Amino acid sequence: MAPRAKMSSGLGKSIIRKRFEGKRRPTEHDTELHTTDLDDGPAWTKLQSITQQGDLEEFLHTAELAGTEFTAERMNVKIISADESTANQFLLTADEEAKLLLRHKEKRARLRVPRRPAWDHTTTAAQLHRDEREGFMAWRRDLAMLQEEEGLILTPFERNLEVWRQLWRVIERSHLIVQIVDARNPLLFRCDDVVAYVAEIDPRKRCLLLINKADMLTDRQREAWAAHFDAEGIKYLFFSAKESNERLEAERESEEAERLARDMRMHTLDDNE
Repeated sequence: MAPRAKMSSGLGKSIIRKRFEGKRRPTEHDTELHTTDLDDGPAWTKLQSITQQGDLEEFLHTAELAGTEFTAERMNVKIISADESTANQFLLTADEEAKLLLRHKEKRARLRVPRRPAWDHTTTAAQLHRDEREGFMAWRRDLAMLQEEEGLILTPFERNLEVWRQLWRVIERSHLIVQIVDARNPLLFRCDDVVAYVAEIDPRKRCLLLINKADMLTDRQREAWAAHFDAEGIKYLFFSAKESNERLEAERESEEAERLARDMRMHTLDDNE
């Protein structure tokens, strides 16, 4: 009997496969909509994560959010390219980097996740939908101002409103919100503002930091991180998907061996009779 293939994915990938079962998933070669009045794709494509956009895609996406319709005039196009000799703005000297980090700390209150507009049972779906678009655009404009006027350099961030809508609904409906971070640098991936937002929605809600890939840490490193999180009052849990998969695989192999042993015993009894 051929050996069973080992599990190559965890719970997250299984959920994704089930979500897109029977449907064509988007690929890296797919392009975004380039008109503001075309919205005929299946609903599941709206949840594609968009963390980076070119100037044209960003302009068209913003126009779509604003509900603006426009028609391009043929040949009325002028391509403006940056001077190739222009220095790369992301290559900073040590002094420039220190000053930039200081500005980031000063503007930290504005570097936050977008909030869902207030609503109640009297709010209509159309009104809430409009308020969400307007609030999201205001958030995007503020980030753009931080880049243009304050000189901040932002890492890629989620630009798809539909993804943020999912986060808002999940937070509103959940009692426990779990942030999954990489154990090799948990603070790099943890978002403090998500914790603040959860408390704004309902102080009774709880947050948990799930530190994945904990098998890559030594005991001493785990103890150091545990001491830090305890001191900061952060609820945490060390977890290893790799070790969990190996344990599940071992349990499956053991159950398979027991089943084969039972079948062999049954066949032996049948032969004796």
